[in-house]
Amino acid sequence: MREASRLLVIGIGGAFGALSRNGIAQLFGSAPIELGDQIASFPWATLTVNVIGALLIGILAVALMADGDGYLRPFLITGFLGGFTTFSALALEAADLMDNNMWLTALVYLAVTVGAGLVAVQFGIRATQRMVKS
Repeated sequence: MREASRLLVIGIGGAFGALSRNGIAQLFGSAPIELGDQIASFPWATLTVNVIGALLIGILAVALMADGDGYLRPFLITGFLGGFTTFSALALEAADLMDNNMWLTALVYLAVTVGAGLVAVQFGIRATQRMVKS
């Protein structure tokens, strides 16, 4: 029964994460960006949720270390952040840009998303470790 409860908690978290991502997509959408001689519709919403998600997972990985067998870690990390962030949308949007011969925009999008995500997760981990030690 414990595993069924854990799966339910993950599913509920995932639903909230996906709804939150959709809300941010409605707020940010995509806006034109000019790179060189190309003007593309840049996927700001996906970039935003992936970087915010990376920051949050860094914070929560440290903050929830003591959760053990509790439900908070699976709800927030696996469920909510799993539903909130989206690698598949990143891949699809980059592929769409490439299909439209916007290679530079696609490469910038991929580099910025991955780079900012790595910086955000490291920042979240380090900042939370400092706060926990205080």
